[in-house]
Amino acid sequence: MGEGTTIDLEALRARLATEEGPRLWRSLEELANVPEVRRHIEAEFPDIVQAAQIDRRTLLRLMSASLALGGLAACNGSDAGAKAPLLSQSHNMPGHVPGVPVTIATSLALNGYGRGVLVKAQEGRPIKIEGNRLHPASLGATDVFAQAEILSLYDPDRSDIPLHDGMPRSWEALTNFIRPVRNELVVDEGRGLHILMPPTASPTLHRLIGQARQLFPHAQWHVFTPIDDANHHAAAMSVFGRAVELVYDLTQADAIVTLGGDLFAEEPGHIRYAADYQARRRAPDRGLPQLLAVETRTSLVGARADERIPLRPRDFEAFVEALAVALETGAAPSGSHPAIARLADALRRAGARSLVTAGREQPARVHALALAINARLGALGTTLRAIEPLRIPGGAVGSLGDLTEAIRAGQLSRLVILGGNPVYTAPADIELAALVRRVPLSLHLGQHRDETAAVCHWHISESHPLESWGDLRAFDGTVGLRQPTTMRLKSGLSAEEFLGLMAGQNVDGRGLVQATWREAWGDAFDARWVRSLEDGVVEGSAAPTVDVAVQPNWRPEPAAPVLSAGLDVLFAPDPSVWDGSYANNGWLQELPKPLTKQVWGNAALIAPETAEIFGLASGDAVDLSVNGRVVRAPVWLLPGHAPGAVTLPLGYGRQMAGRIGNGIGFDAYAVRFSDLPWVTSGELRRVGERIPVISTQQHHSLQGRDIVRVVAPGEAVPPEPVHPSIYPEWPYKEHAWGMAIDLDACIGCNACVIACQAENNIAVVGPEEVAKGREMHWLRVDRYYAGDPAAPETYFQPVPCMHCEKAPCEVVCPVNATVHSSEGLNDMVYNRCVGTRTCSNNCPYKVRRFNFLDYQGTDVSAPFEATNPQVTVRDRGVMEKCTFCVQRIGAARANARVEDRRLNDGEVMTACQQACPTQAIVFGDINDPDSSVSRLKGSPRNYALLGALNTQPRTTYLARVQDPKENG
Repeated sequence: MGEGTTIDLEALRARLATEEGPRLWRSLEELANVPEVRRHIEAEFPDIVQAAQIDRRTLLRLMSASLALGGLAACNGSDAGAKAPLLSQSHNMPGHVPGVPVTIATSLALNGYGRGVLVKAQEGRPIKIEGNRLHPASLGATDVFAQAEILSLYDPDRSDIPLHDGMPRSWEALTNFIRPVRNELVVDEGRGLHILMPPTASPTLHRLIGQARQLFPHAQWHVFTPIDDANHHAAAMSVFGRAVELVYDLTQADAIVTLGGDLFAEEPGHIRYAADYQARRRAPDRGLPQLLAVETRTSLVGARADERIPLRPRDFEAFVEALAVALETGAAPSGSHPAIARLADALRRAGARSLVTAGREQPARVHALALAINARLGALGTTLRAIEPLRIPGGAVGSLGDLTEAIRAGQLSRLVILGGNPVYTAPADIELAALVRRVPLSLHLGQHRDETAAVCHWHISESHPLESWGDLRAFDGTVGLRQPTTMRLKSGLSAEEFLGLMAGQNVDGRGLVQATWREAWGDAFDARWVRSLEDGVVEGSAAPTVDVAVQPNWRPEPAAPVLSAGLDVLFAPDPSVWDGSYANNGWLQELPKPLTKQVWGNAALIAPETAEIFGLASGDAVDLSVNGRVVRAPVWLLPGHAPGAVTLPLGYGRQMAGRIGNGIGFDAYAVRFSDLPWVTSGELRRVGERIPVISTQQHHSLQGRDIVRVVAPGEAVPPEPVHPSIYPEWPYKEHAWGMAIDLDACIGCNACVIACQAENNIAVVGPEEVAKGREMHWLRVDRYYAGDPAAPETYFQPVPCMHCEKAPCEVVCPVNATVHSSEGLNDMVYNRCVGTRTCSNNCPYKVRRFNFLDYQGTDVSAPFEATNPQVTVRDRGVMEKCTFCVQRIGAARANARVEDRRLNDGEVMTACQQACPTQAIVFGDINDPDSSVSRLKGSPRNYALLGALNTQPRTTYLARVQDPKENG
């Protein structure tokens, strides 16, 4: 927003100290009352505020012109209407009713682990993804990446034909090329062949790798992912003497200490862990658990923690070592961090119901100390258990470093890269692109013509997970089958089919997966296969617990190399594009990141104290140098970030991602090195220019003190005084729909936001439009801070349409386009809307969105195949907003009418409610006193947002519960 303004932290602290009660703020600039930010907040449509005032006569002329053109707006055709998908004819499936969606259970991978999902397909076209309640990794919920796979399926930039040296080739030509190469490899027993692939927990892929090893015994296999768990595996080998993976049970935990990472966003079982933590908080017969987060960058688990301790990366080893000593001796070492005694006391009181976790960025020594602390407290078998590694196939597996050494030694004649994009994600010092070009023959299997495909001789298009067969183990070992949810939209092979081809088997994905489970189940195969496909879960397949104990002669690993002077540099997966795999997904690019609210790019995250030292403001450009390599990036001041450190989100700066992902943000991999892939040191230099950073955190400001309410355990929110109204009460004889949102459960993960977008055909508008405040999300998650900018409390608040009983938007619409339904919904009649925007101007909650342009059919919009045919696609000049998923209400009502019964509680679930991992959103009939939503609205924590306005919103909130003892 124009020139940056440096922040005087001491002045802000002094002002906060003089204010009474909690002060909520969304950004440091807002807290500092920067004039430009204040003007932006005060303007309803900031991009169209003009310097000259419009007089009353001109305004009336403009309004009359809008009304006169209203009829034309309703009749106007557009490209969106011409290309809008039509319901196709039935595929004559047995028992299938044309027009009724089919639900298919399958599994989707993230970093090699499976998450069980249900895919809703309309006439053979997948349109929506939900979590599978039977799957332990999802329990019916999803994350943003699972929701966005619908858009990835229809990505027009997906590869669909083989390429040889960049030129299209037919599949016949590829087959004619591969056949003699394979025969040569069989004769040579695989000498000179190296295969590089991402880690996977697929039993079928592991079986095929084993068969390929027998056929090519001298071939070398390598595994690489930029988001690896090498430090954890090294620690387990050191402490337990064997490789294991850990599974946490947060429902049993009374005290949890997290050492970096993000338990609710980045761990293999993050959806389940978030659900289990909230289930533990809701346990009626136990006190609230303590969640204590020690971290450098603010994370979702840190934002939700009872106490958060910002710590520079180089200080973690000493901190954890002091914690271990305090637990062993009963007293914190002299000179240790002041929080050590509190953490040790909390863990000691919890005993076996304590849990200490370490993020993947922590060195092996920190992981080892965490394992030893858990063992000492007796937590093994209570809050965590060990299982056999899930992503390591049988036999020796090399690393990316082993592969690069072999290439430099001239030991490769053929290189096969099965999935992933290692040329982009590999550490910068390896210079993998140049090395791959030295291999006589290289072949890449991938979904896109990406950076890796560009340097390989052959590129083979890979089929999407929603159109191919496979299987995946979840974080706890439970297997979910992957089955096609549509016919193949683009020609390609899955990794299973390619390995089957190399192993001399038929290229039949279904047959390959069936062979794996026919071998495992024997005579029971037929019955178990059908049941597993229907459920999406293989019953009884969870990995058994492995008995482990600390080795008697174990000693902590040697300390990690001491970082040089300068800033500590921390690398982290991005909450929107992960490692760059989702860079070409418009839904995710335009999704505001949970804490920075940044869209369409990344930024170097620094603490306000660090910014004050360097004289930086958000958006200032800096050169960050690491080991002689330099990357230029904008900085973003992140309250709560540890001083003396900078966090670089991965996954941006792509050059061959596709039409959406190219040229967005800076490439943090350019300064990432193989010896210190997670934490290193660097130098930061201000360059005297600015790089635009698009953030939505100043958009739709409510400017109120009682927006987020906080109560102590057992405390009630003060009741709102009864306000008189000139509008009469309306009786609802049938249903009266309402929603309750529990702020104590919301972790800010954004799953609800993107689920709403996928369900309701919400447009992607692009970075230029978002910068003008024109993003179209019907549901936003506001993030608020309270307290000292160096260590603030963090609160999240989802804000959909309130569906007010006394809706101020309805009375000002000149064409009656926004009306009240007989069941209490605030409905939009799109064909009536002429775009006066008076409803939005009169909405105190800022939840209405206006189509300033025709956002459908643009370069960044979702393909029309991804649209939900049950929801109208809106055109230019039309206002839109949350509908409480009225199409789902209608579908459930129709089913109940056919079955001659009343709607049951829980039968109607909004998209946001269904996606939420912590069940923070509950929807239902408030006319039913026994419904879940009625019970929540009867809670003493229930309150109305901006209740003093007497709009009587149908959406209400439950206050955040916070024990004052845990926060000083």
